[in-house]
Amino acid sequence: MSPVPPSLTHEQRVAASATAVANRRRRAEVKRLVKSGQLSLAELFDLADREECVAQMRAHDLISALPAIGEVKASRIMAQANIAQSRRIRGLGPRQRELLFQAIVK
Repeated sequence: MSPVPPSLTHEQRVAASATAVANRRRRAEVKRLVKSGQLSLAELFDLADREECVAQMRAHDLISALPAIGEVKASRIMAQANIAQSRRIRGLGPRQRELLFQAIVK
């Protein structure tokens, strides 16, 4: 039997929706900063330690947002660093972060 989600009041649903929209906008802003080079990979990991919504960003989205890296190269980097496509920034281990930094510096 599948779990039943909790019943929410209209106000709780509206608040949850507003929070979700704010989180998506923040992640889009962070990706834009990474793409433009205004936010380095190290700074992004520091930011993810402080902000939950950034920590929830998918690693693939982060890697493909880096300058001069597209979808194919991002997938190759993730495979070399042994990072699953579904992994989020928060879930990257120290070895995966190290391999990611090495792949980006090349």
